[in-house]
Amino acid sequence: MATRRQFLASVPAAAAAFAVADRLIFDAAPARAQQIDPLQGHFHPKGKAPSKFTLEVLRKAKETLPLGDTRDFEEQKKGFIAPMKPLKITADAGHVAWDMERFQFLDEQDEFDSIHASLLRQSKLNNNYGLYEVVPGIYQVRGLDLSDISFVRGKTGWIVFDPLVSTEVVRAAWKLFQDHVGEGLPVSAVIYSHTHGDHWGGVRGIVDEADVRSGKVPVIAPVDFMEFTVSENVYAGNAMNRRLFYQYGLLLPASPHGYVGQGLGQAVSAGATGLIAPTKYVEKDIEEFEVDGVRMVFQNTPNTEAPREMNTYIPDMKALWMAENVIASLHNICGARRSAIRCAGRNISPTRSTASASRPRSCSRRITGRAGATSAFRKCYAVSVISTPT
Repeated sequence: MATRRQFLASVPAAAAAFAVADRLIFDAAPARAQQIDPLQGHFHPKGKAPSKFTLEVLRKAKETLPLGDTRDFEEQKKGFIAPMKPLKITADAGHVAWDMERFQFLDEQDEFDSIHASLLRQSKLNNNYGLYEVVPGIYQVRGLDLSDISFVRGKTGWIVFDPLVSTEVVRAAWKLFQDHVGEGLPVSAVIYSHTHGDHWGGVRGIVDEADVRSGKVPVIAPVDFMEFTVSENVYAGNAMNRRLFYQYGLLLPASPHGYVGQGLGQAVSAGATGLIAPTKYVEKDIEEFEVDGVRMVFQNTPNTEAPREMNTYIPDMKALWMAENVIASLHNICGARRSAIRCAGRNISPTRSTASASRPRSCSRRITGRAGATSAFRKCYAVSVISTPT
């Protein structure tokens, strides 16, 4: 048997032999990458058009998709009240916190040979940008962040569900809402559906912490909210944020050959982020109490789409708030940024959740109107959609 020293000594010779063999074997039919010239209009000077192999993969993928089903586009338009006219929202620090102008290229043509047909469709749907009525008394501002912000009419004011990522975009959403349907009424309560930052980070743009501390404005969240929010966003926050740039390609310019969207929404806003601790927790599997005179039934759904999350049913409006347990998109089971792994069984099993990930089976209509609608409200016609996770 050869010694380790003899083996290492033979490596250069073996490498040379393989090099010669490669020339002898493959000279007749060389296997080489397709040579493609730099592409005019590409954001990078060395950027190239998709190879014929990539084009073939994208073509075959497109053939498998039900692109003739236009219901999402039709529902996207339902309840539309007013557009958000400024395409850019400036942060208090002076930079751009939100920029929808860069995504307008998506609507300039029907197809791009460099974008997967499913991603293109999703990003076109996520280009909705403005104020919508879900049902009378419930409104959403969509397209100002990765998530949507919702407003429910209470007895004395507006109950806010999931105030986005950053202060500046929430202020802009609140102004648009007040300009059209807010009636000048104040925020009377805030509800965080779960622990992910795009559902609480902009709270300081819509409520004063002094009002929360005084008890004037309650902030409601699922049990153990602070423990898991700190764990994921503080202890693991820096590492996850660095990985996020690779997961979504955030440093690429928005373009047919660069950044196209994040599925749930077009991007994450870049304004000032903050948190106001909840003043009331939903601790039981099912709890019912009034929020500003509105009867609500809360269902804790731990370890589903987030470590701590909850659904909310509003019986008198027959409206079901599904947070991100139901979205018209695909859930991350194990995110590349190494967020907490989701339990797929709890999240999408028909025996354990109220609806499928793409369409609520317990509801007679789909009316969120946004393809990747996080913070989903659904108009429902049966109390039986509320169930305890097992």
